[in-house]
Amino acid sequence: MPHALELKYGLTAQELFDAIDKRFRLKVALEGAVAEVHFERKLRIAAREGWLNDYVSHDIDGMHDFTVGTLSGVSIRVEVKTIRNELKPKVELQKTRAAKSDPSSRFYNRDHFDVIAVCVGRSTGDWSQFRYALVRELPNHRSHPDKLQVMHPIPDDFNDTKPRWFSRFQDIIDAFSV
Repeated sequence: MPHALELKYGLTAQELFDAIDKRFRLKVALEGAVAEVHFERKLRIAAREGWLNDYVSHDIDGMHDFTVGTLSGVSIRVEVKTIRNELKPKVELQKTRAAKSDPSSRFYNRDHFDVIAVCVGRSTGDWSQFRYALVRELPNHRSHPDKLQVMHPIPDDFNDTKPRWFSRFQDIIDAFSV
């Protein structure tokens, strides 16, 4: 039975995969979607295992990717990103486009989300691996103190780093609640 996308575009699954594989920007978009699916899988398991109350996925322009409800009733807004394809792991926190009237609108406001979930699959090959940080601990943009800095290195060693980075979502929930 053909997939709905095969029917919609009149292409086979193989032709669709080949089209994706030949286009850099399309692969980048796909990697973002893959990261979100893996993160949602983690949330679904967490909710089923009982250490998370609930979650909502948002596919709305200008909104964070997920809202997570903790057992204590706190809502956490999560943005999912992938690491840059570079030697040292880092994440780029800026929007794809800026408003013509305000170039700083490309930068995220500090209050846009609470937690950044960074998929490190590009570097590890395991697209289910993430690193997490609290937005309140991330540095400000130099020219716009109400915005987040664009590039954030992700350390290999999480001991005593500022900002703190975590490899388990449970740990970032605990850190958020403190």
